[in-house]
Amino acid sequence: MAGLIALVGGNEFRRDCESMDRALLARLGSEPRVVIVPTAAAHENPGKAAENGVRYFRGLGAQAAAAMIIDANSARQASFVAQIRNADLVYFTGGDPVHLLETMRDSPAWKAALEVLDGGGAIAGSSAGAIICGGQMWAPGDGWREGLGLVPQIAVIPHYATLAARWNADRIWATLPAGITLVGIDEATALVGSHQSWQVLGPGEVVVYRAESPSIFTSGQSVSL
Repeated sequence: MAGLIALVGGNEFRRDCESMDRALLARLGSEPRVVIVPTAAAHENPGKAAENGVRYFRGLGAQAAAAMIIDANSARQASFVAQIRNADLVYFTGGDPVHLLETMRDSPAWKAALEVLDGGGAIAGSSAGAIICGGQMWAPGDGWREGLGLVPQIAVIPHYATLAARWNADRIWATLPAGITLVGIDEATALVGSHQSWQVLGPGEVVVYRAESPSIFTSGQSVSL
């Protein structure tokens, strides 16, 4: 895939995300078209999640709109699929990762997002949006399930400073299927890249669980996955 992937640890669309997101937008050219997809917030307030994202990215100088996909039916709606296909950056918000995963898997909306990536654009996912992108996804109470495989060699813990202890990162690391690397990402922090070339953006840390012990990376540092 020719484009960029941004895996964000959570707390999207806030002031402490601005430098990170400006750097991401700068890689997409002048006035990039951003489409916010609030599917993960469908059981909370998807309208507010969409509104927050649109307002935030317009404030950063991008063109922004929302594709109000909240379920499997709307993930097939032609107008939303066309909207995504026309984007430079498709941004999946936080919320319920299981609902997002089940809604997007094999959907026309997800296939349209992959077309954006193939065309040199970007897919960003925050919290739930980042979790589904891995080859495996941790669902508390259910264990590991297959993710969408956008970055097939990893599994993501978002909100890492908080959830590492709550989810018992060492324990779930030990139960990961072979060949999958566990990656923790702090809030307002992103792991940005494609294929094997990745960089940390934002004020927090990215923690990569290696064979012997976790490695910590901060803004500007390159990460090999």
